[in-house]
Amino acid sequence: MSSHFSCIGFTVDDMDAYRALAKQAAAEGERMPVPGGGTLVRWTPGPALLPGKGQGPEIWAHVNPNGEVVEATPYFSTGFSHRIAVTAIGDDPDESADGWIDAWLDPSEEDEPYSGVFPLRVGLVDYAISRSRVTTFPSVHEIELSALAHEADLFTDPDAYRSAPGDSYRMPLPSFVSTAHFGADEPEEFHESTALASGTIEDARLLTNPVTERPFWWIRLATQGTSLHICVDPETLGGEARAGQILAGGFWMLGRLL
Repeated sequence: MSSHFSCIGFTVDDMDAYRALAKQAAAEGERMPVPGGGTLVRWTPGPALLPGKGQGPEIWAHVNPNGEVVEATPYFSTGFSHRIAVTAIGDDPDESADGWIDAWLDPSEEDEPYSGVFPLRVGLVDYAISRSRVTTFPSVHEIELSALAHEADLFTDPDAYRSAPGDSYRMPLPSFVSTAHFGADEPEEFHESTALASGTIEDARLLTNPVTERPFWWIRLATQGTSLHICVDPETLGGEARAGQILAGGFWMLGRLL
């Protein structure tokens, strides 16, 4: 069963599996106290899976002040940082310890966030402890950014992408569109930190989760003005990724402030 957890090789087919994984992460990970009570736990099992500074799959778990594990979030540590100009911040309406930032990626001017390559909303896996660091707007920070695919399609080249059969809309190549910033003239109460992206694969590797031994794809995608690190369940991708191919899909955008 494909999920955001399976994007990094964890099998979470039901709530029992989710609770078990959350408890394992909370028991084995690095514990960080949360202002006001509770604990944020970062579990980084196994060795680094990518060369250089690259890391691998992580689970971030929240433990409430009573010692109960209340939530777990999948993440992939890339070892690569972006500059990001934060323009807004907010709490997740469903989970008080979770939250997001609105920002422009890779701004060329410190005091001008709109000099970035595109706007996006990012869910912060470390929101509970990093929220207090974002106090002025705009403000420039360093962030590690990761995208977990909930849908993805491969194409051999740009011509195959443009001429693929079907009535669905195809984004221009390359493109990045944040869900929270699309159709701003029709705002909703809350937007998830999701996005649509298309571009050319620069590098792709089939990695193995060190805990489950389940495979998953890591892909570096050249998209609109930058490169994104993407993780995809093989079932979702439906093929073997290679450099030079075109990838388009929808993603959950996650990050942590550095």
